[in-house]
Amino acid sequence: MSIHQLIDSMAKLLKLHKSLLELAFKKTGILEAEDVFALTNLLKEEQTHIFAIEKLEAERRRITGDQTLSELLEKWPEQEKETLLEISQELQDVIRQIQQQNELNQGLINQSLKFISFSMSLIAPPQEDFNYGQGEPGSPGKSLFNSKA
Repeated sequence: MSIHQLIDSMAKLLKLHKSLLELAFKKTGILEAEDVFALTNLLKEEQTHIFAIEKLEAERRRITGDQTLSELLEKWPEQEKETLLEISQELQDVIRQIQQQNELNQGLINQSLKFISFSMSLIAPPQEDFNYGQGEPGSPGKSLFNSKA
């Protein structure tokens, strides 16, 4: 296993996550503008990023095996350790920002869904129950069937 392969893989992961963060910010604007077509296109672009991240993550796992970052750092020179730690820390920060932005986007989606539900209830109020039962038209208290007949 090469430290340079790992650093390269982690740098690519960082770059893709930064791009994914930009898409999350873009999604916020699209949700605020309520542009369904743009949202659909953005979701496709996000899926492409996620697929690429999954491939890089598999490559990183192949390089490191089952070892943790701290186990790997014990074996390498100080220069590479610092580079890898910086990339790792920045990647963690970007992932945290993505999570925060996605929570905001989820809130916007929930708010939009509540508004749509409210608007639908104004346009088409809930229908009355059309099942048979007491209080139905006809003669009150009388059965439609004559039991003596």
